Amino acid sequence: MKEITNRSAIIVSPKHPFVEWANLYNESSNEDINQRLEENHIYLIDWAYDEEIDHVISQYYSKIFEYELSSWNSIKKEWPQNMSYELFREWFECRVSNDLFDLETEAIESEKL
Repeated sequence: MKEITNRSAIIVSPKHPFVEWANLYNESSNEDINQRLEENHIYLIDWAYDEEIDHVISQYYSKIFEYELSSWNSIKKEWPQNMSYELFREWFECRVSNDLFDLETEAIESEKL
């Protein structure tokens, strides 16, 4: 096991307003959407030890908001007009973790989105 010492994580969970919006663009069964909406997304960021959670999230919310919306609807005209930090916090629950551990022996792989 290795401790990841140069990253923190923002854990993002959808709240009811986002679920309502996502339901407008759902093409799957209710069971599929419920399963997808129960998943948390985890975003790795620069290490954020001793920083206020709101400050950390406010630095990254725009990118996270865009990804979360695009995962349901890629047509930006149909996204909320005012994608403010306040709206983001109304739509998503966020937590920050500084304790990250890699339990695998192989290197982490990534690809650009």
